[in-house]
Amino acid sequence: MSEIQAKILLVDDDARSLVAMETLLTGPGRIVITADSGQEALRQVLRHDFAVILLDVRMPRVDGFEAAELIREREQSRHTPIIFLSAVDKLEEDVFRGLASGAVDYLFKPVVPEVLRSKVSVFVELYRMRERVKLQAVRHGEERFRLLVDSIREFSILLLSPDGTVISWNPGTRLVEGYEAHEVIGRNHLEFFTAEDIRRGYPAQALQMAAAAGQHEDEGWRVRKDGSKFWANVVMTAMNDDAGKLNGFARVARDLTERKAAEEQLRKIAVELEQRVSERTRELRESQLRLRDLATELTLTEQRERRRLAGELHDYLAQLLVLIRIKIRQTSSHVKETAPTSLLMEADRAIIDSLNYTRSLVAELAPPALQEFGLLEGFGWLAEQMQNHGLTVTVKKNIQHVVLDDDQAVLVFQSTRELLFNVLKHAGTNQAEVTIDRNSDGHLVVTVKDEGRGFNLDEMTGQSDERKRFGLFSVRERTEAMGGRLVVTSVPDQGTCAALIIPYWPADRRPVAQPGPSSLPASPVIPREAESLLSAESHGLGEGSFSSGADPAHGKVLRILLADDHAMVRQGLRSILDAYRDISVVGEAADGEEAVELAGLLAPDVIVMDVNMARMDGLEATRRIKANWPGMIVVGLSVSTRGQVESLLLEAGASCYVSKEAAGDQLYGAIVKAVQQEPSTCQTLKGENAIRTGQPPL
Repeated sequence: MSEIQAKILLVDDDARSLVAMETLLTGPGRIVITADSGQEALRQVLRHDFAVILLDVRMPRVDGFEAAELIREREQSRHTPIIFLSAVDKLEEDVFRGLASGAVDYLFKPVVPEVLRSKVSVFVELYRMRERVKLQAVRHGEERFRLLVDSIREFSILLLSPDGTVISWNPGTRLVEGYEAHEVIGRNHLEFFTAEDIRRGYPAQALQMAAAAGQHEDEGWRVRKDGSKFWANVVMTAMNDDAGKLNGFARVARDLTERKAAEEQLRKIAVELEQRVSERTRELRESQLRLRDLATELTLTEQRERRRLAGELHDYLAQLLVLIRIKIRQTSSHVKETAPTSLLMEADRAIIDSLNYTRSLVAELAPPALQEFGLLEGFGWLAEQMQNHGLTVTVKKNIQHVVLDDDQAVLVFQSTRELLFNVLKHAGTNQAEVTIDRNSDGHLVVTVKDEGRGFNLDEMTGQSDERKRFGLFSVRERTEAMGGRLVVTSVPDQGTCAALIIPYWPADRRPVAQPGPSSLPASPVIPREAESLLSAESHGLGEGSFSSGADPAHGKVLRILLADDHAMVRQGLRSILDAYRDISVVGEAADGEEAVELAGLLAPDVIVMDVNMARMDGLEATRRIKANWPGMIVVGLSVSTRGQVESLLLEAGASCYVSKEAAGDQLYGAIVKAVQQEPSTCQTLKGENAIRTGQPPL
């Protein structure tokens, strides 16, 4: 007997982790399949039956938790063992969520190779044992099935080919339908149907319905060999191989002519009972879903949910409102009548109010200052919010820059927020101080201090102490998960000081590439639309380029590259610029990386750059573009109207900043003004051919 092959699915967006785990788990009798995303994992689950799935928790778009839930919804993979792997999250709620989603284990990276190999080997061996039992059952079952079929006399049991040809017969067929084996084998099953059923194509429909649903059952008049009719119950079952390919059908027919009336009554009773069972099942399923939703809500952190909702509002609702305003402003320029113009202006004001309301919702759900500008600005926003709760917070910044990854910044922010709420609830004071500093070890230290009533640390051992159960305990766990510690000192009637001490190694805010051949893509992949543009211009078919010494009004054409991760917004911006003869949109980029690549390929005069984009944001893209091509002009765009956005854009090298909601009125003028005021534009565009060939401008 050949060894049963066990398939193992490895899912991780880190290529190095995939290679390491594949090397570790590859062996005789194993087939290791890898996937670099949740979507690819779902596709592989549809194609293969796996002995075990190793699933990374943190992945873009579809994370490990979502992928596990989708895998569990599929009947064939509902019981496939899933082991979660996480390099970051060690919070109990994440572990509980993973186990609640059906995982058999939750491991933290780096995983001990022997432990991982041992756990996987257990599930591989269980899978092989299960498959061996199936094979033995099939062999024994085939013989028993043949003996069983031959012993049945009350049923006509026939095996049909996929096109309905009879290929097997049992003695019951003689009694029920009057056929001997040699009389029916090789004939099509339509011989059993009435002429009316044959005319309406029902024999073929029955096969199709059985193939689609797996089984088709009906009752109706059938025809015996002698031409007489009988009321039959017929069950047609599709027979598929392990790959899902249709091999044929099993047809079971029973004569119910004499028992039709009794069966009809039983059928009515069965239908009523089935309805009741269905109702009860639906109620139980709805109750189960409610409990599952409640458990999910309890395990999800408030901060993560707020970030998700804020992201939805910013990335979709705010962008759509901006696009609507652009369209309204474009339309109003073509309307001359007073009444329609007035209505359009009212609609425009309503859109502005909606945008302002959306921004306030985003600020309430997740602090934009934390998401866009980092932890220090986030603390400033937090102080403002605590003022609304009656607590005045003074923020002292003894360091000017704090660079943490997003998850760590959120954990520090959330811990600080909980410490401030502890002050509000328990300290009996309306004053607190937050200090951000680094100690002699280089660790980041965030201190929350108050001069309230204080407490005795030795007395905080009872489980009933709310500060221990819901405040300091969760903060301590969160801090230790980051490799740090929480130090609390308190004296009754003198106040409390809580310090978050977190390992921290400061780095530059963002690496900026130096101009030169080494900073350009080695082998850029040219998009199809970029190839057509380059081809047209290389044959003299382009519209020309614009330099700072030329005036758009004098016939020169500005070449524009649009960079925004929302296709509808790009279309809106294109529609604005297409209305001007001195503007030519030569390309579109869906993220910062593509904007940098197309800047080198297309050498546009001006890049209209969105701030918030996937993969690489507009700030980093602007830095890289200005480092490689200093004379290339960047005009920044954002839904946000905060001054910090404009300041950061200008620091990155942008010439100016335009709010998206004002793009319909101001974008063209901002582009022209930026070109006219840029002193090095003419010199830079002289090196245009060098840029397109992959060399830096002179």
